[in-house]
Amino acid sequence: MADREVSINQVGSYNPNATNSTTNIYNGGATRMGAYFRQLHQEIQDRTTRKIIDDLLFYTTKLDGTKGMEEKLHDGGFSDGFIRAALRKKQQYAKKAMQFDCYPSAQEINLLIFADIINAFSVYIEPMIDREEPVDAVMEKIHEKVVAPIMTKINENGAEDQDLRYTTDHIYGMIYYLTGMCHLNWKNYDNV
Repeated sequence: MADREVSINQVGSYNPNATNSTTNIYNGGATRMGAYFRQLHQEIQDRTTRKIIDDLLFYTTKLDGTKGMEEKLHDGGFSDGFIRAALRKKQQYAKKAMQFDCYPSAQEINLLIFADIINAFSVYIEPMIDREEPVDAVMEKIHEKVVAPIMTKINENGAEDQDLRYTTDHIYGMIYYLTGMCHLNWKNYDNV
């Protein structure tokens, strides 16, 4: 926070007996994601758009692999009901992504979230999958180490976000989206 003194002439209308005043100027958080949330709102107001950023294309381009999201989740031991719910969350995220895909700051926010998902998945989830741990333990760890930290980051940096309004369902949708794009696997495939 930056402090700035206000002249007595400005203070008089608020408190005629004051001899000085300090005004706190809040900068809205000095993080990349916080800045992107502020920029996104301004871009929407100004109708600023551009093509998809190159770094985001890595996550939105399907990698080599023949299995889709549903088959990967099935191979990972998930029930049909879970897979249907995962598909709905993936579609919910995809609709939101399409709505904001032309805004540079939304793309930057998604890029940061995708990178966080893939890195946390690699560190915490893949070893569990390799050990063939139960699905409920894997999903508990997904929430603890992937979804909850990302939501904390979003809530801290996007406290004033009026546009994306990501929820945990959107973050899970991003996970399933990345699964469908062959960035995440729920079983140790020798050929993928």
